[in-house]
Amino acid sequence: MAVGRSRLARVIGPILIFVGALLITSAIAGPVYVAGKLTTIPLNLDITTVARSEKPADSQADAQFPARQLDLCSFNKPKAVVNDVSVTTQTRTLVTSPSDKTTMTVQSGMSMVVPSIKTKGEPRHPELTGAAKNERPCDDGLVQAWLDRVSLDRETGKPTDKISEATYSPGESAPAVKITGREGLQYRFPAGTKQDGGYSFFDLVTRKNVGLKFVEEKEVSGTNTLHFQGTQDWVDLSTIRDSSDATLGTVLTKTAGWWGIEGPGVDAKEDITLNRWAKTAVDLWVDPKSGIIVDQSLHYTQQFRTPAQVSPNTAKPVRDFHLEVFNAQQRWVDATVRSQAEAAKSAQNRIAIAKYVVPVAGGVLGVIALGLGAFALLLGRRAAPAAGGRTRGGSYDGAAPSAPLDDDPTARYGGDDPTTPLGSDGDPATEAFSAQPRPDESRTEAIDFRNRDDQR
Repeated sequence: MAVGRSRLARVIGPILIFVGALLITSAIAGPVYVAGKLTTIPLNLDITTVARSEKPADSQADAQFPARQLDLCSFNKPKAVVNDVSVTTQTRTLVTSPSDKTTMTVQSGMSMVVPSIKTKGEPRHPELTGAAKNERPCDDGLVQAWLDRVSLDRETGKPTDKISEATYSPGESAPAVKITGREGLQYRFPAGTKQDGGYSFFDLVTRKNVGLKFVEEKEVSGTNTLHFQGTQDWVDLSTIRDSSDATLGTVLTKTAGWWGIEGPGVDAKEDITLNRWAKTAVDLWVDPKSGIIVDQSLHYTQQFRTPAQVSPNTAKPVRDFHLEVFNAQQRWVDATVRSQAEAAKSAQNRIAIAKYVVPVAGGVLGVIALGLGAFALLLGRRAAPAAGGRTRGGSYDGAAPSAPLDDDPTARYGGDDPTTPLGSDGDPATEAFSAQPRPDESRTEAIDFRNRDDQR
């Protein structure tokens, strides 16, 4: 039994030491590897966000209809009409092929609609016909739709050069537009976002990288966030060419009377050509640990204005004129913010477990395993000398077998030399017992010389 325990201790000891060393090594080196995997953007990304128009702080607009939109049906009327509207934007972002360990392809579909219009003081709800752009009625509720595809670095969230394209009329025959010079973030910030990270946001409307500056730290839906803000100044959309011509709808020629331009040097019947300009204001609230955008506000403004280069003879009322095409500040609804905050908290917990909980637990278990392994080895070494002799087979089997004690050892000796055993004929014995083979010689047996003397 003692030998068995000794052997077991000598086997278990090295195993425990190996396991302990492995746990300690993993506790030291593992967090860097595991946390790195957890901070990359997951390939199962699938996010749906909803944003609604809200009244800007400095606006006098109706809270129920805080946005403004040019009435397309007024194109055939004597004068342009701009309506007070509400705007809702839904975006779904997911990962598609090709994607791998370092790069992912993100596809984001966006639809911006006008659910209600203020007409003569009463709300009107336009229909979504789903018709093609050229066949869409002028009072259709769809404002804009696009499908964006871009390849991103899974660690930084920055665009790569593999894929960068957008379709501004999804479901129609219009081809995807290749977008060059895309550097700004859109869908995810890097884990460990910093206040002075020098980040930028890519705006799909102006196709510009909007520089972001840190504003403040703010708690949003129970999550500590970094508030970044940026503004893209006016961009002439007619200069963004998808082909040889300006993008449809970015240049419009109407009479001064239709535009509503009045003043010295202006004839109401004179045709005046204006370009469509756009600017974007961005507010983002980012969880710095995971890089998840918890809240977002985008303020899109578009106007018809004179081109950057105008004739010196252009009348001042024309140079100073602008007509609103679209003006809406949209912010994520509460349900979207809560969902994003929960995703950020979940990512934070996974990162914290990988960086702190697992290493501490692994280190403690490793030290315990090392101690038990050393104790097992020491126990095995102490038990080995205490074990019995070896059998003829060469293995220990406990204490050595002992022969029965002889009460009168001198009875089997004769003569003056008690050290010389005698045989039956008085001559020195050449054998202590008969050499006849026994049924089992695997064990040494004691010989009772006392019985032999009695027989003599």
